[in-house]
Amino acid sequence: MDFHQQLFDQNSSLVDQWTRHEFEQCTFKNLDLSKAILANTSFTNCRFETCNLEMAVIEGTKLDDVIFSNCILRSLNFGQCSSFGFHVDFQECRLDYTSFLSRNLKKTRFVDCSLKEARFMSCDLSGALFKNCDLELTLFASNTLTQVDFSTSYNLTLDPDGNKLKKTKFSLHSLPGLLTKYDIVIG
Repeated sequence: MDFHQQLFDQNSSLVDQWTRHEFEQCTFKNLDLSKAILANTSFTNCRFETCNLEMAVIEGTKLDDVIFSNCILRSLNFGQCSSFGFHVDFQECRLDYTSFLSRNLKKTRFVDCSLKEARFMSCDLSGALFKNCDLELTLFASNTLTQVDFSTSYNLTLDPDGNKLKKTKFSLHSLPGLLTKYDIVIG
């Protein structure tokens, strides 16, 4: 079933099953979709506001120009989403324990987000922005980090040899996290 320019909130008639639907230019507000099965669903130009999608099943889900604002997205595996048209932005979201595997995340915006113990592996993050993000124990491995801006984020630990860096922005506070593998003391 197709849905176009609709608002889904606690007062709406909600979809019984979220799988295999197409949502275009829809807004989702204040919904608890934790552990919901959203597999093989398409979201295009949609916005999620103050929603809980913790541990939702997003295998084969298309996320094309989707904005998540003030959402709980803990333990999601974005590597299982459809790679076709994949583009997302996050504002004030909890993305702890999420995984991004082999995703094109060019120019993705992570603003005021918690990304504790998240994993970015084999992703292209060229031009991405991590603004005021908590990156405690977040893993970055085999990524392209060209022109990524980490300058206002904190708790960053990153192996420069294990990622492609070019004109990547860091703050002086991030320096110890870039040298962790050398087991040196900076005082």
